Amino acid sequence: MAILKQLALLLYSSMLYAGGWQQAHEPGGRAERARSSGLSIVSDEFVQASGWSMIASAVALHVPALRRFAALIIAFQLMPITYVGHRFWEIDEPAQRAQNRIHFFKNVSMIGGALYIAASD
Repeated sequence: MAILKQLALLLYSSMLYAGGWQQAHEPGGRAERARSSGLSIVSDEFVQASGWSMIASAVALHVPALRRFAALIIAFQLMPITYVGHRFWEIDEPAQRAQNRIHFFKNVSMIGGALYIAASD
């Protein structure tokens, strides 16, 4: 069972590693999107720090003593990212709207997984 749990955590955290790495190295338009949504304090450096935090939290999931705390950090970090980054209800173009809806609910699922990890360890 322990091997299965570690495999599950590795699979779960793969999106966090990939997304965090992209945020840290290619902040791109994320800061601009956040500012246009009313979060004027968000800069490229803030986006990069968020990416590194996501990676650190994903690593911490594999440390039993840190797992619950890391899972809560992940959940609370994904909430504003999901709301600001995937506002599908504001998009008129059908394909782009559908793509953002998928990403929105993928993130909601990731939040649910993080909350489950936090509650069960």
